[in-house]
Parts: sequence; structure tokens; C-alpha cells
Amino acid sequence: MWHRKPVVAGAFYPSERDDLSGMIKEYMDKADIPSLEGEVLGIISPHAGYVYSGPVAAYSFKLVQDMKPEVVVVLAPSHRARFNGGSVIPGGIYETPLGNIPIDEKIGEALNGKGRFVFIKEAHQHEHSLEVQVPFLQAVIDDFTLVPIVIGSVELDVCRDMADELYDVLKKDGRRFLLVISTDLSHYHSYESARELDGLFIESLKTFNEESIKESISRKGAEACGEGPILTGLMLARKLGGDTVEVLKYATSGDTAGDKNQVVGYLSAALIKQ
Repeated sequence: MWHRKPVVAGAFYPSERDDLSGMIKEYMDKADIPSLEGEVLGIISPHAGYVYSGPVAAYSFKLVQDMKPEVVVVLAPSHRARFNGGSVIPGGIYETPLGNIPIDEKIGEALNGKGRFVFIKEAHQHEHSLEVQVPFLQAVIDDFTLVPIVIGSVELDVCRDMADELYDVLKKDGRRFLLVISTDLSHYHSYESARELDGLFIESLKTFNEESIKESISRKGAEACGEGPILTGLMLARKLGGDTVEVLKYATSGDTAGDKNQVVGYLSAALIKQ
């Protein structure tokens, strides 16, 4: 049992409860989401400091504010270490300034130490890409358990194995769940170059095909620091019947809170079963 305390509160987002709640509410109020057909299986959300990516992330979380998942599975990339497979916290508490969320022991224990999943504490200890998703989840979902997974691989075969293992565990579990995929897009290009590179990635994402996504990154120069989570999440969603990606919002840090000389790309999107 591990009590994972916040490490980027006060840096990536406010450390005071009221300030954090107010910031999220402001972003959510301004997000104008489209009406979508089909079942939402999961969302894609960015993970930078809230002043940069929060206005984009709000679109994904506003989309699911009326859903009532019992379990939320967050797939996030590792920024500090490469390792084979995924690291899942098997139980405990995940804390943010908005309160404590129980980590799902049933699913965590079912995954941990089996196949591609282990628990590497260091992978979670200082990882912001997962932490920044949790306050948004707390703002829109009243009662849920969390399955926090940090992914250290981008190889297709490893991601496919993780998707298969997640599918088996989640189907056997039977509770309603939501998938959250954490990624930013291109990093530190000019505004125009970033939009071009991100456009390549978004077009590949819309194909709902992992080979196309892989090609856009490896051969066409597109970027996504959450490549492993995206590949794994897309393959999991397809096993669940997903067939469509709906883009909710795209922007760069040059559109939100930074200059346009060197920007980072942000995307909110939904994985849909039509």
C-alpha cells in the first residue's frame, strides 16, 4: 500500500484546493464541446502545466462529466526512465490538493507481476504526466477508483501485449471504466512547424491504426511523448469495439500562455465506439 503524494502541485497547477478548483472550473466553463454520436470509451488529454495545456485538457474532461465510471484507467508516459512494459501501482492512495483517490487494488493486483506489468515505484514517484490528469478527474467524477499506469515502452508488440492484458482484466472485472491517455505532441518547434507536425500525427490518429501512428512518428517526424500510452490505449479501445477518434480541441502553448517561437502541441480527443 502506497500513499502517492503530489509532486508538481504548486508548479504545474495550484497547490491550494480552492485555487485549483477555480482554475479547473474556469477552463471547463470555456470549453465548448461538440455533440458526439456513439459510446465514449476513452479520452486523450495533454499533461503540461495547467496555464499551458489546461484550456485544452478541459475539453476532454468536460466530455465525460456526465459519465459515471467506477474505475478510471490512466495510461501515462515515463519521462525519466525507459523500461519494458508498464508500471501499475497495485494499491494505496493517490493524493492531490482536491483530496485522496483510492487506487484500485483488485485491478492493480490482477495486472501486477503478470505479463508486461510490474510495479516500479520510481516510475511514479516524480512523474507529472499522470498526476496532472487526476485533479481534472476529481472535478468531473464523484466517486471512482484509479488504475495509475506509467508506460515505459513504445514498441508495437509490447504495447499490443499490454492492451491484451488490460482487456482481459477489465472484461473480467465487469465494472464501468473510463480510459484516459496522457500525451503532449510536438516540442519546441516554431508555431508553424508545430502545427504541421501535429497535423501529421492527428491525421494518423484518426485512422485508428497503430501502424499509421507509428509511421507518422518514425518516418514523417511527428511527435508524441505519450506514444506508448496512445498505442496501447488505441489497441485496447479497438478490442472494446472502438473505431473512431473525434478531435475535441487542438492548440499549442503559443495559443494559450506562451510565445510562438518554440511551442508545445496539445490535443484533446475522444475514442468512440460507433
